[in-house]
Amino acid sequence: MQTSEFRVAERAGARGFTLVELMAVVTIVGVLSVIGLVSYRRYVAHAKTAEVPGMFMNIKIAEEAYKDETFHYLGPSGKTLVDYYPNNLKPGQQKMNFAGTGTGAGDWQTLAVQSSAPVLFVYACAAGLATDTVPKLSPDLTVGNWPDSVAGPWYVVKAKADIRGDGVTTYFATSSFSGDLYSAND
Repeated sequence: MQTSEFRVAERAGARGFTLVELMAVVTIVGVLSVIGLVSYRRYVAHAKTAEVPGMFMNIKIAEEAYKDETFHYLGPSGKTLVDYYPNNLKPGQQKMNFAGTGTGAGDWQTLAVQSSAPVLFVYACAAGLATDTVPKLSPDLTVGNWPDSVAGPWYVVKAKADIRGDGVTTYFATSSFSGDLYSAND
């Protein structure tokens, strides 16, 4: 009889987990959760920036069509890149239709830039002739070989938004004289 009591006690102890084993499992689950959360936030931030290349292409098409008719580009933001459209108080936090009020609204409507969906970023577009100085992208973006002037008409487009909601603004820029897409804080 003593042998069967020993076997029952042995089996009862083999059914559970030790505290160390449970702590190891909790730690592993915690580390995997943190990795998953960071990856998810990075994915969401990247998804928010996907609008910019499409809008830049739409602006390029509109600018090229305007240039075909007038032999120069139209700068809805004037000669600088500080007046953004649409007039969104929280770019990156709420989406807006790419229409309505804001600096240069009439010129944006003249360009007839189309957006297939509401936009998260706000956009500035400066344009000029060969005799005009190309606006700097700094301090928002640093581009080592950014020209002061170009031969012929030009335009520069810049987009900005606080896509993470942490007060750090993400910037993108492109131009008629460079096919490159420049970015900062993305």
